[in-house]
Amino acid sequence: MDEMLAILPQLLRHASQSEETREQAVLAAWVAAVGPQIRRATWPVRVERKTLIVAVRDTTWRAQLTKLSGQVLFKLNSLLGSPAVTAIEFVINPALIVEDVQPSREFHFIAPDRQASQLLKDAAGIADPDLRAVFLRAAGKCLERRAR
Repeated sequence: MDEMLAILPQLLRHASQSEETREQAVLAAWVAAVGPQIRRATWPVRVERKTLIVAVRDTTWRAQLTKLSGQVLFKLNSLLGSPAVTAIEFVINPALIVEDVQPSREFHFIAPDRQASQLLKDAAGIADPDLRAVFLRAAGKCLERRAR
């Protein structure tokens, strides 16, 4: 995980025009920015105009995290190496919270083959193998969400 976090700022610089890639980087950084207890009670949902939308279990979690949002924003943007997020909105939706997700080193495209093959061609131009893998995972997740 630390290796991926180290290349997130590079990923954002290389994908400056890609909203999907930027969003996936923010969502990945959330996991590192908060501790395991907060991770178990929250789930980053999406980014809308530099506002990170995070699902929380209940009103108590929303109230507590709202108080901590400045600290979390600072840590999040520090990990990303840029002010990618300017606000965090906490919404109560326990159904969106995913339990104990372990990051996968593999990526599989569920999206249409045409998009997947183009992404593989684009990724071939990224020299750093770690950065290329992060790009493909982020793009794959984005395409997967669109295909649903």
